[in-house]
Amino acid sequence: MTDAIPVGANVVFVDGECVFCNRVVSFILAHDAGGLFHFGHLQGKLAKEVLARHARIASDLDSVYVLVAAGTPDEQLLRDGSAARAIWPRLFWFAAILRWVPLPLLDFFYRAFARRRYRLFGKYDVCHVPTREERGRFLEGGQGETVAGQP
Repeated sequence: MTDAIPVGANVVFVDGECVFCNRVVSFILAHDAGGLFHFGHLQGKLAKEVLARHARIASDLDSVYVLVAAGTPDEQLLRDGSAARAIWPRLFWFAAILRWVPLPLLDFFYRAFARRRYRLFGKYDVCHVPTREERGRFLEGGQGETVAGQP
């Protein structure tokens, strides 16, 4: 793990305490053979720095963010529906349909789900610690942390 974002990288920032969010990260890792995405927790220092640089509120854990083209003139921070459009079509050709779903509709459904995710799937006591295989794709944290019931 590193605290530096590789130039041109795409970084997905999720709530590290959210069980569902971490399952989504594991799903992306399993289907991203080309290594298109790196990951970070919204609770981490790196995410807070990126969010501040893009004038976003670091305490908003109900959003998913994707930093696209990090460190280049084309760098963008995408949130919720826009983030989904940046992730899923790159992994699955059929997800290109997200481009035709109006962004306010994607955002509405994402936010509605995000407000209920802890009730539906639960919450870790601390941020999820990446497995040994996942660590190369995470940009920070996790080395001294534990998840309830995991070393």
